[in-house]
Amino acid sequence: MPGIVVDASISAAWFLPDEATPLTEAALQATALGDVWVPALWLLEIGNLMLNAQRRKRITDTKRRELVAAASALRLRVDREPVSMVELDALAALHGLTSYDAAYLELALRRNLPLATQDQALLKAMGSAGVAVPTLAE
Repeated sequence: MPGIVVDASISAAWFLPDEATPLTEAALQATALGDVWVPALWLLEIGNLMLNAQRRKRITDTKRRELVAAASALRLRVDREPVSMVELDALAALHGLTSYDAAYLELALRRNLPLATQDQALLKAMGSAGVAVPTLAE
């Protein structure tokens, strides 16, 4: 399988099963089959997701620590290349995205990879920017 980029809207469901969909499950399976890329920002977003889930009593402290360990053990390619703040700002402004979402779009553009997301604004931006939606077996 060729590589893909996944965003936090997809990978959140890997840790909070009540958010799982066939698409999120297929993206998780893709981590075993090929290169699944995330920007370094993903580490912060997923860490924050876990903390917020605990604060909202969706998970316990023990479960949060287990999930963080599971997240760190995933076979993901974390892109650590520096990205220009000016470039991210321009992408976000051009496509009406948050800077966070622009980081995923930038990574997909730079690596010429499809991007898996459930975020409607990001899906729209992908269409404008020529970024493909991955073909995942659902």
